[in-house]
Amino acid sequence: MVRVAIAGGTGGLGRAVVEEIVATKKHDVFLISRTEDVKAFKDDPNVKVLAIDYDSPEAIASILKSNNIDTIISTLGIFKEEHQKAQFNLIDGAVQSGTVKRFTPSEFGLDYVQNKKDGVGIPSEAMRDLKTGTVEKLEASPLEYTRFVCGFFLDYFGYPHYPTYLPYMGIILDIANGVAAIPGDGEVPVTFTLTRDVGKFVAESLSLESWEPTSIIIGDKVKLNDMLKWAEGATGKKFDVHYDDVAKLKTYQVTELPSNVPRYAFFPKPMMFGMLAMMGLGMAEGHFDFKGPTLNEKLPQVKTTKVKDFLEEYWTGK
Repeated sequence: MVRVAIAGGTGGLGRAVVEEIVATKKHDVFLISRTEDVKAFKDDPNVKVLAIDYDSPEAIASILKSNNIDTIISTLGIFKEEHQKAQFNLIDGAVQSGTVKRFTPSEFGLDYVQNKKDGVGIPSEAMRDLKTGTVEKLEASPLEYTRFVCGFFLDYFGYPHYPTYLPYMGIILDIANGVAAIPGDGEVPVTFTLTRDVGKFVAESLSLESWEPTSIIIGDKVKLNDMLKWAEGATGKKFDVHYDDVAKLKTYQVTELPSNVPRYAFFPKPMMFGMLAMMGLGMAEGHFDFKGPTLNEKLPQVKTTKVKDFLEEYWTGK
């Protein structure tokens, strides 16, 4: 049994991770939060909230030690230096606690370490370096760590029919409106993984005797043209299809998806286009086509959701 604490456990990915760990009934589960008033799990006796001050490694260490925490899973959103600093302090607190032996940084998504080696700045060099900086800090610490690399979240393609904690964002396929904006030629394999499947892998990894520095998770790996074909087949309608070539993506431009328009009110269009363009560029250039050993091979008991099955289940006849 592991005493595991999840940071960022009320967010879209984090909440799914917490729930999947709890579902195993194998571990003592704690939620690291800035406040004890956490509505998401207030009625769940299987999750204990640890309120911490992210500005104080010493205070963090005291709380981790008093609760005998041995593993930390970070799903914090790391978008700014202040976010990185919070995760740095969490690592320092973990080291100082004397009880924490394992730490998972908030990576997921892309293989930022490999991208830095290759000189790739997706979705931006600044965000990439925030991620890799944390890995460098962990490498210099006594903590055992692993980076979960899982590709793009499949949840986005089930909205509004699939229940997910992720806020909606339209990318590649606007299935409800029958519009496709394919980055590149659509023939490069892309890795997609459901957040709940990520949670299952994280949960099972807690029982592994040792961790590799990188844990690649492959929910499914498909070509975007095949994904489009399956979406059309499930809905029974022909999509309005656009291909955004690499040159266009490099100018931070993408084909507009109708479902994103209402979201410009809180996610300005230029910012959204920039992010979608860089993620699309990553797909078109193969940065979501992960190579090498996978966590799937080490944990064959974890079954993942296939893209075709997912689209058929949540979009057939809709």
